Amino acid sequence: MAPPAFAANLALTLSNYTGPVGGGTVITATATDFVKDVTIANTEVRFNTAVACPAAFGGVTATNVKATATKTSDSVLSITTPALGTTPNTWRICIYGVTTGTISSTAPLIGNVTTSPYRTFIPAAIDPATGPAGGGNTVTLTETNLIGTGTTLGATFVTPASGACPTTYTVGAGSTAVTTLSKTSANVATLTVPTSLAAPATYKACLYNGTTATSALIGVGNDPYAPLYPQATLSSTSGKNGGGNVITATLTGAFGSITAPGVVFSTVACPSTYGTPTAANVASMTKTADVVTITVPSGVVVPGPYNVCIYDGSLSGSVVAAVGSAAYTPTLPTVTVSPTSAKNASGAQITVTATGGLFAGTNPGVVFANALTCPDTYGAPTAGTATTAASKTDDVLTVTVPNAVLFPSSYRICVYNTASASSSLIATGNAQFTPTLPTITLTPDAGPTGGGGTITASSTTEGNFLFGVTTPAATFTKADDCTATYSTTAVTGPFASNGLPTRISNVKAAIKVPASVVYTSADGATSEWQVCLYRSTSGPLIGTAAYRVGPALTVTSIDPPSGPAQGGSPILVTGVGFTQGLTASIGGAPIENIVVANDGLTFTGTTTARSAGTGLAVTVKTDSGTKQGGVYEYSFGITITPNTAPNTRSDLTLDILGAGFESIGTFGTGNAAAPHVYLIRGGIGAATAYDPEETGAASGIKKVGQVQECTSVVVISDLELLCTLDLTDSIDPTTNSLTPTGQEVPEGTYTVTVVSSGIVGNAAAVAGVTQSKITSGSTFTVSEY
Repeated sequence: MAPPAFAANLALTLSNYTGPVGGGTVITATATDFVKDVTIANTEVRFNTAVACPAAFGGVTATNVKATATKTSDSVLSITTPALGTTPNTWRICIYGVTTGTISSTAPLIGNVTTSPYRTFIPAAIDPATGPAGGGNTVTLTETNLIGTGTTLGATFVTPASGACPTTYTVGAGSTAVTTLSKTSANVATLTVPTSLAAPATYKACLYNGTTATSALIGVGNDPYAPLYPQATLSSTSGKNGGGNVITATLTGAFGSITAPGVVFSTVACPSTYGTPTAANVASMTKTADVVTITVPSGVVVPGPYNVCIYDGSLSGSVVAAVGSAAYTPTLPTVTVSPTSAKNASGAQITVTATGGLFAGTNPGVVFANALTCPDTYGAPTAGTATTAASKTDDVLTVTVPNAVLFPSSYRICVYNTASASSSLIATGNAQFTPTLPTITLTPDAGPTGGGGTITASSTTEGNFLFGVTTPAATFTKADDCTATYSTTAVTGPFASNGLPTRISNVKAAIKVPASVVYTSADGATSEWQVCLYRSTSGPLIGTAAYRVGPALTVTSIDPPSGPAQGGSPILVTGVGFTQGLTASIGGAPIENIVVANDGLTFTGTTTARSAGTGLAVTVKTDSGTKQGGVYEYSFGITITPNTAPNTRSDLTLDILGAGFESIGTFGTGNAAAPHVYLIRGGIGAATAYDPEETGAASGIKKVGQVQECTSVVVISDLELLCTLDLTDSIDPTTNSLTPTGQEVPEGTYTVTVVSSGIVGNAAAVAGVTQSKITSGSTFTVSEY
């Protein structure tokens, strides 16, 4: 297909008619279907200084410069401008093409710009790039050979700055003339900013070679120029979210003539007039001639930033008197929470610590939010998760953890200006707060296999763990850990559900032990189950405790069935259900050194001291409970030190060990109805054994009396006494006279015995008299060493 003939429909529209002399600007050339039948490979774009585009493109020259292009559509070419000399000039954009074959110097013109040429300019540095609203200040445009030898200049400021400078000098339609300007040198033009340039707009500076309608563009400021309102220095450019803090804006003499400035925080550039601002963004203030003291309003919330706009009043037509020298940004400081965990519903206190007086002048609301982030406003927190400070300083809040902050959730600490629904968030905790399970005490904490009993679960020292719980649930499990929420499915090993426990108070519940909670050990140890308490049958875990289970307990016998009162005798107890860790006693005297057999049928131990007694039961306590069985007798035996001495000793001190010495009574002498320590000829059952029964009615003579008495008895403890024995004298046991014979105790073997009474009487009268039974330790020998 042959290219179309040059005609009006080939006229191109450019996206931009100006650009820097160095090129590199991307512009578009548009006409309906003008490149429909050609490809970019057989299309060529030329920038030509001729008044009109040549009919054929010809060769590349300094005034006929080739450009690169891409075909965007049948109607649009995207052109990257080439370097077009070093001085501003006017160029025609000429586009050539063929439908087939290789483009050559004879390729015809298929499109050009007929309405306005493309104008190049020199980019120039503008200094300064800002100035006061209302102009009057000077700025310079500087670049090598910007003006050259030219003497006549024109300049305009075009808004918006994103727009393009007209190719020729134009005033109006966004272009404001510069009435005072001068050529400082070939490289520098000095401009006085027009008074009509207003903030907060931005402008582009355009430099021309004259002020007529045909004067051409020669230079453009490479940065926008921004008129600024008077700049008041802010004492702080950040503060807490939701305001309430105080900052100052200072500008010498700026506020002296203003009666009551209006102050607005705006997320956009300060409007030139006060208008009708959002009420929550209007600040209260006080002022002097130089300083406005501002209370940051509640509507100043993250993320910001905000421009601080100070007007000469608070009427809709009031104009800007000053703006903050920098933007103000509300922040959410991270406060330190300590500690970051506490027992579930324990009423524990934590501290929330900030810096810089964050809490000054406020009564903050604190919410424990069960979420990763805090709501922007206080709102309506979940019941039992919000509180106010128990005490506070400007930097520290002491907070009691609310009762509905419960395990196993984690909570974000959110601090608000106040505890009102619209109050803004002012800080968040540096770490999440996590309630932990309280220590639960079971009473009793052990029981017999097969359950059936009722236990209580309580935590009196670690808070109201049952706060808000109306129908708790419980399970018993052999798994190592309880499930996080209530489940009736066994996780590991045996499992039992007991129905619903009874809630007694915020700190106690009663739980019936299910029949399926049974003894499972085979090594003599008790079985341990975990008791798991939940808020409900669909709720989370609120407490755990270990419960021990033992086998059914029976006590059958003890062997030997008797032993001395001072203890130390080995014994063997037989029965069923003995477990490791059991305790046992005989008549209240603990059994020591207990070793339980693996089969749980016996245990061994050692008796401890006890006063003499008969018919004493063995009491055994295991996790299954307490049982009694077997019968044991504690005999009133003694041991003595020394156990031999010559009959020349008149003051021999005996140290006697036994039991029951404190309870037997006050020791006497002779035949008094009181306890005595006697030296007697024979042991119990021997023909020469001590026998206090009278030889005849009212004879007053013991059948076998004492040989001597150990006197001056001193009871050291219930287990020990001291007495003095005189072996240089003796008593005739065949008379009722206790007058010493003056004869030494004959050499021989004797027994030292402790009697409960020294009386003489008939059989009935002396039946209740007891004496220490013979042991090897009570034998005493009178002889020379």
